[in-house]
Amino acid sequence: MTFLAASTGSYDLALVLGNLLVIIVVARLAAELAERAHVPAVLGEIVAGILIGPSVLGWIDPIAHLEIADMVLLLGEIGVILLLFQVGLEMDLAEMGKVGKAALFVAVIGVVVPFAAGFGVASAFGEEGKVALFIGAALTATSVGITARVLGDLRALSLKESRVVLGAAVADDVLGLVILTVVVKVVTEGSISGGVVLETLGLAVGFLLVTGLLAIFVIPRAFTHIDRLAKSSTTIVAVAFALTLAFSLLANEAKLAFIIGAFMAGLGVGRSAQHERIAEGLNPLGHIFIPVFFASIGINADLEAMFQPSVLALAGVLTLVAIIGKLVAGIGLGRDGGDKLLVGIGMIPRGEVGLIFASIGLSKGVLDGELYGALLLMVLVTTLITPPLLRLKLAGRVSESPSAPSEPWTSVDTAHLFDELLNNDADEWWRIIDRRNLEMRVPEVGVAMRRHRAEPDFTDQGLNGHLHSLHELKRHLDDPRLDSGLTRALDRIGLVEVVALACFIDSVIDDGRSAIAVARTMMPDSIDDVMHILSLSESMKDAVKGPDPTVPVELLSGDEYLVLSAWVLAVLTARDQYRAALDDAVSGLL
Repeated sequence: MTFLAASTGSYDLALVLGNLLVIIVVARLAAELAERAHVPAVLGEIVAGILIGPSVLGWIDPIAHLEIADMVLLLGEIGVILLLFQVGLEMDLAEMGKVGKAALFVAVIGVVVPFAAGFGVASAFGEEGKVALFIGAALTATSVGITARVLGDLRALSLKESRVVLGAAVADDVLGLVILTVVVKVVTEGSISGGVVLETLGLAVGFLLVTGLLAIFVIPRAFTHIDRLAKSSTTIVAVAFALTLAFSLLANEAKLAFIIGAFMAGLGVGRSAQHERIAEGLNPLGHIFIPVFFASIGINADLEAMFQPSVLALAGVLTLVAIIGKLVAGIGLGRDGGDKLLVGIGMIPRGEVGLIFASIGLSKGVLDGELYGALLLMVLVTTLITPPLLRLKLAGRVSESPSAPSEPWTSVDTAHLFDELLNNDADEWWRIIDRRNLEMRVPEVGVAMRRHRAEPDFTDQGLNGHLHSLHELKRHLDDPRLDSGLTRALDRIGLVEVVALACFIDSVIDDGRSAIAVARTMMPDSIDDVMHILSLSESMKDAVKGPDPTVPVELLSGDEYLVLSAWVLAVLTARDQYRAALDDAVSGLL
């Protein structure tokens, strides 16, 4: 595809922008088609890259135009950094801790066995030691995003095995990334001496220890302080991205991969009180750049090399040992109980992390086109076979598409639902919502949740990340000492179910028409109150975002119960520095 030239220094800006346009549009279309075919979107983006790359249509030709190669590489690197930041951001250490021992055992087995098997297979095919080491390392990863997406679609995230798989997948990625860094260091140094390995391991452990301590003890407090001082709501988002870049550069100085730094930054930011707002600010950026990375995988793929008999043979054996190596990992459950085969199947997909490994090997010159193609085929096959295997294994334990009951949803159902949600741990919420068949009985909720599940960053295990304001309401109801003002307001309001429904709609529903429909279905007698609370709450938050952080008096006129309810919702979702203005506004009512 030819674009008009607009020379800017040493590169053709029109050519770069035109090719970027093609990559983003075609990758997005392919991802949408993949989602509709119940295939991971990442596979659609890879196929899009193959189609527009030199192997098929030739619309994007990085070989003929080096500036295109540089552009795709740069944007792809940004995409990978954002991807690993998201993985760290969504990692819930408390939830992982509940299955930590079993998850760690599963992760270690799932790294050691595929690494050894991959090294053995590559050696048997005549590859030299450093290449065999890299191929072994590429087999260690497990895709957190793809695993979580499939389990979420199957409504199985609340199962114990699912938590073990997600915890082990995260640990796999950390261990795999460290192994990758060591292997890249070894192969680029040209030697495999014990000193090199020990030095690299020491730097890796030191970096993880220092950044881990910062993530747990320093970053959350620092972000709260910065957020209180900041005048603009976007400042904290920019600071989070700057921290991600800083940690990535620090990882590079420690001779580690950039992406390890991004992961550790996400881990720290995820523990801050501002993580939801940061995710809202940075995730759209990831939605643009992450598909560029996956499309670049396909663009760099050489179909002619990939489908040579020798490459297919190597890819077939690597795929076999990659699957067996993860199935064996299920043994790590030990005597704790649970389905070992289900855990093993959940560990199979290599997905985005395996692709990162392969692309690094190609860029470092460790892998040639044929080896890169073999690894790419392994990643594609392991990612494609996991969803149907999980569906088959989970048949009977969970229901992916429950039939709609004959009974319509009533206000009594709403009262029972919120009584269960507010009196159970957040990791039980998915099971409660599924058991009451809320998504089928209230179609607007089903549509909204399907859209949430299609988001690349949807990996939370108990819906508490996507039901943020409801989760905050539960926290304050469980411990009234957290906020005396909120406690007094809730006591004055009395009807917690109305506030809970407003919190639920605020968290899940994106448009006003659907919000009205949900309120009418779930609480028809209080629909006007619910919508007034939502509207007034948004007006309060908007009012204090200006240069004069005050709430206009006219917003506080009317029913005291509605004003206090709206104030509670605003406080549960507003920034810390807005709290003082919101408190002042209703101080007379409290």
